[in-house]
Amino acid sequence: MASLFSWLFDNISSALIAALLIACLALASLYKCTRDERDAALQNVAIAIEANKASKETINALEAEIMKRDELAAAWQEELAKERKAREDARRELNALLEQNESVRDCCVGLAQVSRR
Repeated sequence: MASLFSWLFDNISSALIAALLIACLALASLYKCTRDERDAALQNVAIAIEANKASKETINALEAEIMKRDELAAAWQEELAKERKAREDARRELNALLEQNESVRDCCVGLAQVSRR
């Protein structure tokens, strides 16, 4: 009976050692796959970070261009407003002269008729 227990213990312990060895190999293989996936994910993150930096630089450049164009448009609007005011002032002065002086009125009416031809 002692030999039976000894035989069972030897075989069971050998089977357990083999099972532990297989489990260790499986875990090592799983660890390697997981590490490879982690490395690939870190590489993808690095690529995404670089792409984000490039996008941010493009966005900043576009925003700077928009600001320049807005400043230019504001300057043009100011210049246009000055031109319109000058034209309106000249038109008011001309109308005042036309009302005040008959010779100016005749001259301008003649010019208006010539320019219509």
